[in-house]
Amino acid sequence: MGRILLVTRLALRDLRRRRTEAALLLLAILAATTTLTLGLVLRDAAGHPYETTRAATKGPDVVVSAGQAARLADLVTAPGVTGHSGPYPVVAGKLEASGRTSDVQVEGRDATAAAVDQPKVTRGGWVGDGGVVIEAAFADSLHVGVGDPVTLGGRSFKVAGIAVTAAMPPYPGSSCIVLAGCVNGAIPDDRALPAGLLHNPGLVWLTQADLRDLASGKSPPAYVVNLKLADPSQAQIFADGNGGGMTTQTWENILADATELARDSQILLLIGAWLLGLLAVASLSVLVGGRMADQHRRVGLLKAVGGTPGLVAAVLLAEYLLVAVVAAAAGLTIGALTAPLLTESSAGLVGGAGTPALTWPTVALVTGVALGVAVVATAVPAVRG
Repeated sequence: MGRILLVTRLALRDLRRRRTEAALLLLAILAATTTLTLGLVLRDAAGHPYETTRAATKGPDVVVSAGQAARLADLVTAPGVTGHSGPYPVVAGKLEASGRTSDVQVEGRDATAAAVDQPKVTRGGWVGDGGVVIEAAFADSLHVGVGDPVTLGGRSFKVAGIAVTAAMPPYPGSSCIVLAGCVNGAIPDDRALPAGLLHNPGLVWLTQADLRDLASGKSPPAYVVNLKLADPSQAQIFADGNGGGMTTQTWENILADATELARDSQILLLIGAWLLGLLAVASLSVLVGGRMADQHRRVGLLKAVGGTPGLVAAVLLAEYLLVAVVAAAAGLTIGALTAPLLTESSAGLVGGAGTPALTWPTVALVTGVALGVAVVATAVPAVRG
């Protein structure tokens, strides 16, 4: 115990005497731990709006589409299914608004609320005769609002409302639920899309009666059903076991698409964190090297009173470990609080990015990296001492 107290007292005294070096050490490790924390928690912060939307809209665990409604009938009574809505008819169409023509997936819905996937109206009202409800991110890109006239499939409609859903990623992302097929992303100028294929389709809702009129004399509709499971974590297993040639999307897939931008940023932040960690090691090694002469003198002084080079090494290492622990705690806090500021919620989701919870694996990894930087940076002088 006496040796530990001695090492601690000497380390604290050294830190007070060398405040500039301690500050540089703290900043170097803090940059690495903050960036690493951001990389680890950014996706969770970005996923908060989707989770909020999912709760507000009774979001489905699995979305399944097929060419015939009868193919979906067995799914609603499959083991593990606790609720459903649909099957709903879906057709491909063209929406003209604000001087722009866009491909759309048109879903026919009931005027009454659904038990699963009831889109949350953020402006206006829900579907009614002659009225179309537009997915919020799609409406935002079109610059249309409630009451604006639009043309859908050659017919005139009024925008009855703007809504969000958790059954499909916000525009320009989308799950393809029409028979024609869809493609997302930029198309090279020298390429032409196959006839009927939808490009970056938006999502709109009509009453089922209006959809039948719209689809009259055209290709038959596809159908989509929204399923709620007893155990949402089994969504992918359920989809794999019951998909059977039908198009399936789990809530995890939709969440991944909804946070795709955050995923790209997360990768860059993690790479940056490791680079900053290496830079911190290099910087601290230079600082430690500058103290070698002083440490050698300290060996002589401590030997005179019974000390050993090992004691000097312990003091040196303790100094850096103390600063590393402080840097890890500060980096975890700053990273968690900053993550929501670096994620922008889509217009197609409810709420903003939330402050992510710091899990024990995240805390352990960030703290381990901070301590590892300190140990590696002091290893050579500690051994030589």
